Amino acid sequence: MTPAQRRALAECSDDYLLHFAEQPIGLSAVFPHANRFSIEIGFGDGEVLLQLASRNPDTGYLGIEVYRPGVGKCLLGLNEMELKNVRVSTSDVRDVLLRQLSPESLNEVFILFPDPWPKKRHHKRRLISPEFINLCANRMVAGATLCFATDSRNYAEHTLSQLTASKEFENIEQSGGFYSGEPVRPQTRYERKALARGEKIYDLLFVCRSSHLT
Repeated sequence: MTPAQRRALAECSDDYLLHFAEQPIGLSAVFPHANRFSIEIGFGDGEVLLQLASRNPDTGYLGIEVYRPGVGKCLLGLNEMELKNVRVSTSDVRDVLLRQLSPESLNEVFILFPDPWPKKRHHKRRLISPEFINLCANRMVAGATLCFATDSRNYAEHTLSQLTASKEFENIEQSGGFYSGEPVRPQTRYERKALARGEKIYDLLFVCRSSHLT
């Protein structure tokens, strides 16, 4: 962690960190000027989160990340850009979704380049599972979108299979495969490096049909 990132954590946390609580928070209270709400799960250093928030001032963004240097860099950017429509959580995403967010409160979920845990014996550690998909659906309004991206073909196929099997989500791609339409998210630094190496990026874009599972 750089000195600037440490300073940001010390000086900007009060303005941007959303501390964990056992009871649901009202996103409309956290973002009083927003008319829709989005989360990015595992935002890295906040590159995409900052771009999305600056482009969409009427959306309240909650970024979730446990990597402290990345959080520090994101806080630096938020402070420099004077963005008011972003809050950051350093808690486990499952706890945030289960305990802090109310049902039918999200319009958008971004999961960009999560750890693919490529070894088969580690697949149980992957974020995407039927239970996690159901939890996301419960916190999303009907018509909300879930955007997933990875450079791992195996993880992409795993996630496509899991989302396709869910009754709560519908694939926007008419072929039923990976998303091939106009970009709905900014590129990440990690993604640009992967493309420069000649690797393929797999995008998924699903819409939430309803949200009633627990």
